[in-house]
This record gives sequence, structure tokens and C-alpha cells, in this order.
Amino acid sequence: PLTPPWQGGGQEDLSVENHKVRVLVDAAQSVGVLPLNLIDSGVDFYAFTGHKWWCGPEGLGGLYVSADALADLHPVFIGWRGIVTDANAKPIGLKPGAQRYEIATSAYPLYAGLRSAIALQDEWGTVEERYAEICRLSKYLWEGLSELSHVECLRTSAPEAGLVSFRLTNGMPHKKLVDLLEKQGIMVRTILNPDCVRACVHYFTTEAEIDKLVGEIAIQLG
Repeated sequence: PLTPPWQGGGQEDLSVENHKVRVLVDAAQSVGVLPLNLIDSGVDFYAFTGHKWWCGPEGLGGLYVSADALADLHPVFIGWRGIVTDANAKPIGLKPGAQRYEIATSAYPLYAGLRSAIALQDEWGTVEERYAEICRLSKYLWEGLSELSHVECLRTSAPEAGLVSFRLTNGMPHKKLVDLLEKQGIMVRTILNPDCVRACVHYFTTEAEIDKLVGEIAIQLG
């Protein structure tokens, strides 16, 4: 067996120096929030779902593949929508670009829903303005939670996103607090690792809604 490169030994070079490395971005929690230029970013793959920050329908997402990375890919599954046929309907090749990965039936109603959801976001301002508002509201929530007894925010400064995580220091199970808040029409969730409660704000969240959350937590913790 080869000696691991970190142990030396003069064995075969296992570094990636001479190999092409592809970069994949999981954008489930960033698409629709952060200003973005995919070409300038240099990423090879950018995968996202449409039902989170874009508030689109569940079950639909997207994948960006750079032109350079696309040249190295080949379809695993092939369907009638991804092939080119001759006059006799005989397959003669794959369609260019991303069309070669289309297989069969698509959920067109979901496409329409996601397009509408994305278009609606533009009515709230530019992506830079929307992100700035998320950060402002996130800081507002973080400051409110930081002032509560028996609440410890995981971040020592305001998050640079809409996710604010905190833990309870009085022994109350996090799941119990989440259930109590849900009965009041306030939806937050537990995270297992690290063990905490996560609250989320969007740019259309109001300060009154944040005040309601902080106030109800204060009541439940006594």
C-alpha cells in the first residue's frame, strides 16, 4: 500500500496538483438572497431549490453548469427530449447544451410557479437591497434574543444572513419551546448539530413579527 502523503516516504504523488478540480456550490440557503454572478464566481456547478428564499413551489430546483464543466459531462439517463432524430425518428445524437439532460415529462405548473415567485421578488427591490434588509432584520432579531435571560445566541455578532440560531440555558428542551411557539402561530425549528433553535427572517418579515417571537419566548421561559 502507498504511504499517505502526510507521512512522507517518497511514494507516489497523491496530490491534486495535476488533476482538474471541480467546484460545486450547494445554494439551497443562498439563492435568492445574495448578489450573484455565476460566471465571475468561477464555480463549475451551482445547485439550488426554489422553495426556500424564493418562496416558490416545492419539488423544483435548478442546476447551473459552466461551459467548461459541461464539456466533461455525459448523460446517465437518456430520454426522447434530450436526443436529436432524423426524418425517420431515428436517434442520431444528443441535443446541445443542457437540453441533452431532459428526459421525459416535466412539471410545467411548477415552472410557472417558480417563475412567478422569482418575478415577485423583484418588486421588493434589487437583490442588494433585499439582502441588506435581511441583514437588518436578522440583527434586530439577534439583538432581541441576546437580551433575554436563559437565551444564548450561537453567534457573538449579528448573523450576515437571515438565519438566527440560539440555545436555551435553563434546561428546557428545545423541542418543547418549538412546540409551544407553534401553538401561538410562530414557526421556528430545532437543529440537532449543534443542538439549538433556529429562527428565520426574510426581507418581508416585519419588526412586529420579530417582537412577537421574542416576547413569546420571554413568556415561555418565565
